[in-house]
Amino acid sequence: RHLNRPVSRWLSRYLVRTTVSPNQVSLASWILSCVAAGLMALGGYPALAAGGVLAQLASIIDGCDGEIARLKYSQSKFGGWFDAVLDRYADAFLLFGLMWHEFASTGAYLPLLLGFAAIVGSFLNSYTADKYDGLMAQRLQGAPYFRLGRDVRMFVIFLGAILNQALVTLGVVALVMNVEVVRRIVVCRRADAK
Repeated sequence: RHLNRPVSRWLSRYLVRTTVSPNQVSLASWILSCVAAGLMALGGYPALAAGGVLAQLASIIDGCDGEIARLKYSQSKFGGWFDAVLDRYADAFLLFGLMWHEFASTGAYLPLLLGFAAIVGSFLNSYTADKYDGLMAQRLQGAPYFRLGRDVRMFVIFLGAILNQALVTLGVVALVMNVEVVRRIVVCRRADAK
């Protein structure tokens, strides 16, 4: 919210004056994520760092599609769904690129295990977000609540890549995303019991 959104809003103000559609922006963000994942998978620190920077740029651009849709009054259910599908593919590719970078350089199996756990946790985090947000909106009626989302995950991947800490990043994403899913389950179960 404090890093990506100011930049994406600035970019959206420019893009809204063009013929670019929100779905084209979603697709551009996804393509950038795929390039970032490919760079990460290449091996070597320069490619890893460049991949991390591109992943963060893709995350910023990913915020523009919804902003442009609102500004152009062109919001659609398909557009929201299309963006969510591309985001899941991008998440998987980026985490796989990070995992492959570490596996190829070390030959150890731990990156494969952590990469798998990070991808599963990221998918479940996204899957549970809609129900969790709906429940919390009902229960708290607009009061602020804690939520870890995709922008945080992308920022962690960016930091891990530029700090050359692929294995640590996979471990952090795996742990944080899966703990967040369990926390949501507990919160929703308690809310349902009341």
